[in-house]
Amino acid sequence: MTSPNKTVFSLTVQVNPAFLPVVTAFIEKSSRAFGLGESEALSLTLAAEEIFSYLCSTGRLNEALSVTCTGGGYYVQEEFRFRAEHFNVKAFNLTASASPDEDADWLQTGLLIASRMVDRFQFFQEDGTSRLLLRKEKYYPEPDDSPVASAQPLRNIAIRPPDPEELKVASHLIAGNYPLHWIPQRLRFPGKLVDMVQSGDFGAAVAADTSGHLGGLVVWHMHENKLIGLYGPYVFDRTKSSDISRELIESFIGIVAKSGAIGILNRYPTPEIPTEYFEVLGSFTVRAPSGDLVQSEAYYRHLEEDLGMAVWSHPLLEGFLREQYEKLFFARDIQLITSEGETSSPFSVLSAHVDRKVGRVTLRPVWWGNDAEENLADHVRILKQENIPQIFFEMDLGRSWHSRFTPGLFSTGFEPRLVLPYAGTGDLVMFQLRDDEAQV
Repeated sequence: MTSPNKTVFSLTVQVNPAFLPVVTAFIEKSSRAFGLGESEALSLTLAAEEIFSYLCSTGRLNEALSVTCTGGGYYVQEEFRFRAEHFNVKAFNLTASASPDEDADWLQTGLLIASRMVDRFQFFQEDGTSRLLLRKEKYYPEPDDSPVASAQPLRNIAIRPPDPEELKVASHLIAGNYPLHWIPQRLRFPGKLVDMVQSGDFGAAVAADTSGHLGGLVVWHMHENKLIGLYGPYVFDRTKSSDISRELIESFIGIVAKSGAIGILNRYPTPEIPTEYFEVLGSFTVRAPSGDLVQSEAYYRHLEEDLGMAVWSHPLLEGFLREQYEKLFFARDIQLITSEGETSSPFSVLSAHVDRKVGRVTLRPVWWGNDAEENLADHVRILKQENIPQIFFEMDLGRSWHSRFTPGLFSTGFEPRLVLPYAGTGDLVMFQLRDDEAQV
């Protein structure tokens, strides 16, 4: 279950404009070597150029800067480590925009450009050292619209690892057998599914007969050796739906049982999931392509004994957490955050993972600041204007500052729906924007 060691390239330079060509050449060559196309590599290189230029303008000249480039098979990630007193990541907000009328904003324009060049970002600051992680994924062509061959009735079913061509066939079969809102974004591209499994980050098993006909698929992903994310089971042979789904899940559990993971989390179950193997964590509302509102449940299964842990909470969320932990029999020590006059950042930052095809977005905290409520409201307004009505927010209870977003979430119209054990540094709480039309 552990991924093979990924190839990593590292560079250390001084924060000095003279080294800008060195940094950009390093990022471009590394990205191409890791499989990014010319366009994606150029985007990542431009992002690196803007960030390094910004640090040269606002950071400590001649301080050491390390750049690490990691190839993940289906993505490339670059990490900057540096010391800077005033690295303003506000430009990474989805709502950020450049204003040439204000001199101060010109310094942020480069960061704004960088933020639009990458698919995902993270920012951490500890002991005076900042870490900025940028990820760019490979381009994969959209699956064609040609009719998908129907699955054949299977005889003598066996569960085994798929080869790359079988993974691509299975991806097409998923698209042909399931509505879009049941298919995670990462499973919709056949070539990407192959690269994810071959990278070692993901595992997969198919149900097939001796003739090579596919009847089903499960995919899984290890989260930092604590939790296994499960996708499926997807069943293509409807004549043996219950048998195939049960055999896929039993085989999967057998594979991961001794992985060292604490549990299994399925946030994308299909109707065929054998529920007797899992506990229901709760549900949230999704909108099907037809416009119908559907309740989707999340499932969990322990693999190791839950020894408990401490989690952080705002007082406004404490009641919900106690109710959920009591219902699920999770041992948690809830520690309440306080505000006792300490200085806070004036701005907050959120990342947004958007799935436009189903009109869904997940917001995640990157930086806490006093404008959190205003920032949340701005994100909601812009996302609704872009016809993305299904808005979720993930709060990590292992990071105390995440809980400070709670008042803003409630006042903006979010409500807590699920506790996802061990899905972050600690447990995750999934909020969903309340919508009167979505109450089913």
